[in-house]
Amino acid sequence: MKILAKGPHSVMEVMHELNKRGFKMKYRESVYRALEKLADAGLVQKYYDNKERGIRYRLLKAKIDIDFQSQKIS
Repeated sequence: MKILAKGPHSVMEVMHELNKRGFKMKYRESVYRALEKLADAGLVQKYYDNKERGIRYRLLKAKIDIDFQSQKIS
């Protein structure tokens, strides 16, 4: 999510950034699945970027509050 806070990214861009940070991601599918879970949770938006001609992900909110007791995200 910190990577997406800097702006929209593709799966490959996220993967390359994670590798730069020392996470050693081998498979694009792992990053894709994580981004899809964030999208399903309503934290990230998946969209088609006409300029870049590809699927990109961006954060929906600049600030996210999580209440673990009530299991609510706002």
